[in-house]
Amino acid sequence: MSLFLRYVRLHGRHFALGTVALIITNVMTLAIPWMLKGAVEALERSAPLATVGRFAALISVTALLLSVVRTWSRLLILGASRRVACDLRDAMFSHLQTLPASFYSRHRTGDLMSRAVNDLRLIRSMFGPGILNAVNVALLYSVGLALMLLLDPVLTMAAVLPYPLLLFGVFRVSRTIHDRSNAAQEQLSAISDKAQENLSGINLVKAYVREAAEIAVFSRLSGEYRHASLALARSRGLIVTLMDGLGGLSRIIVFSLGGWQVVHGTLTLGSFVALWAYLGLLTGPTIMMGWMVGVFQRGLGAIRRIEEIQTTYSDLPGDRVPAGPVPLRGGVAFHSLSFAYPDHGRAVLDRVTLEVPPGTTVGIVGRVGSGKSTLVHLLGAVYPVPDGMLFIDGRDINTIPTDQLRAHIGMVPQETFLFSRSLADNIALGRPGCARDEVERVARLAQLDGDLQRFPHGLDTMVGERGITLSGGQRQRVALARALLVDPRILVLDDALSSVDADTERAILGGLRSIVRQRTTFVISHRVSTVLGADRIVVLDDGRIVESGTSDELLAHDGAFARMHRQQRLQNELESM
Repeated sequence: MSLFLRYVRLHGRHFALGTVALIITNVMTLAIPWMLKGAVEALERSAPLATVGRFAALISVTALLLSVVRTWSRLLILGASRRVACDLRDAMFSHLQTLPASFYSRHRTGDLMSRAVNDLRLIRSMFGPGILNAVNVALLYSVGLALMLLLDPVLTMAAVLPYPLLLFGVFRVSRTIHDRSNAAQEQLSAISDKAQENLSGINLVKAYVREAAEIAVFSRLSGEYRHASLALARSRGLIVTLMDGLGGLSRIIVFSLGGWQVVHGTLTLGSFVALWAYLGLLTGPTIMMGWMVGVFQRGLGAIRRIEEIQTTYSDLPGDRVPAGPVPLRGGVAFHSLSFAYPDHGRAVLDRVTLEVPPGTTVGIVGRVGSGKSTLVHLLGAVYPVPDGMLFIDGRDINTIPTDQLRAHIGMVPQETFLFSRSLADNIALGRPGCARDEVERVARLAQLDGDLQRFPHGLDTMVGERGITLSGGQRQRVALARALLVDPRILVLDDALSSVDADTERAILGGLRSIVRQRTTFVISHRVSTVLGADRIVVLDDGRIVESGTSDELLAHDGAFARMHRQQRLQNELESM
C-alpha cells in the first residue's frame, strides 16, 4: 500500500484542496436544514413575510454556492485520482520494460493487460469516488448526528438504534466481497488472456477450423466470469438492501416518535422538520456505505495485484551493475556452462566450453532441442547465468551492464516480430532517426531491394500487426537488416534464413561475407550448407558439444556432422529429381 501512497502524496495538494472544498460543501449542506428550522419556526409564530423571505433567500444563496463548491471539490478529487492512475499506468509500463524474459514466461500477456487496464480502473475508483464519498460520509455522520443530538437527544438515539446492526452486517459481508472481488478480477484476467491469445493466432485458428472450439472455450470462461460477477453483485446487493431496510426503519421511528412529540408539544415543528431533513441527509451516505465497501475491497484487491508486478525486479546481475559505456571487441568464451530454464529442472546446456576470438564466424548445428538457440540467447542476457561461466572479452557477462551488453549484440531470431509501422521504422528500431541511405544500404544487404520495388510505398509501406502482410522470408530479412543497422560487435543469426529459398540464402551470405569478417558471428542453421563457410563449426547434441572444428576437419572425421551433410545432400538430390 505504501507504494501507492507515494503516488497519492505527489498529488496531495489536489486531494487536500478537494477535502477542504468537501468540508465547506458539507457545512453548507448541514446548514440548510437549520435554516429551514428557523423558517418553519418563524411561520409558527406568525413572523412577518419578509423574515420568512430572508430565510428563503439565504437558503437559495447557500444552495447556489453549494453547487459551485461541490463541483470544485469533485473536479479536484476526481481529477487527482485520474492523475494517480495515469502515474501508476506509466510507472507500471516502465517497470514492465525492466523485467527479464523469465518474468514473462511465468505471466500471461492477457493477465498483465487486465492488471494494466481493469485493475487500474478499480484503483482510480477507490482514490476518486471512494475517497470523495468516504469524506462525505464521515463529515455528514459526525456533524449531522451532533446537530440531531442538539435538537433532540432522545429522538436521535431512537433513530440510530438500527445502525449497530447495520455496521455488524457490513463487516460480516465485507470479507466475502473482498474474496469474490479477487475471484472476479482473476477470471477477467483469464478472459483477457484468452482473447489476446486467440486474436494473435487467428490465422492458425482458421487454418485448423478451430473457430467453434475457441468460441466454446471463450464462452465457458465468460460464463465463469459471469458467475463470479453475480456472486460479487449478490454480496454487494445484500449490503445495499440491509442499509436501505434499516434506514427505512430509522425513518419510521423518527416519523412516529417525532410526530407524537410535536402533537404533545415536547418538540417544535421546526426542530422536527430539521431533524427529518438531517435524517434524510444521512440516508444517502448510509446506502453509499455498501457501495464504498465494495469499491475499497475491489480497489485493495487491485492494489495487491499491481504491487505483485511493481515489487518484482529483474534477476539479471547485469541490471544491478552501474551504467556506463563498455567498449566490446566481441571475444566470447563459454567455461563449463550449464543452464536450465526456471521451473523446468532438466539442464538444456551441460558443461559447454567454447572459445571464440573476436571476428570469428561460428556455425552451430544440431538436432531440434539440442540447445543451439539457448546457447546464443544467453549472450544477450535473456536469462541469468552463474558467475564464471560466460565471458565477453575476458569479462564476466554478469559484470557488464545489461543495456550496454545488448547494444553490442545484433540478434536475428527465427520467429521474427515486427511492429505495426512502416518497413523503414521496423528496420531503424535500434537506431531511430538514422539516415535514410543507411536503411536502404542494410535493406540491400538483406536482399530486400527486389521486394521493395513491388511494395506500394517501398520502405514506407506499412506492415500489418506482427508483420502479417509479409511472407516469412521477408520478415526474416527485415529482422536481418534491423540487426545490421545497429552495427553490432556480435551478430547472432538464429536460423534466421530458414524461411528463404536456397538461392536467396546464398545471395545474403555472399553479401554478408565482408561484414561478418569485422565482427564475431554465430550462425545457427538446420541447413548444413549454411555453415560450411564458417571459421569453426560446433555440433551440439543434448546440450553438449559433441564435435568442433572446420568443415573439412568434421567431414574427414566422418562423425555426426558428416552424417548430417550426407543426409541433407541426398535429400536435395531427391528433391531436384
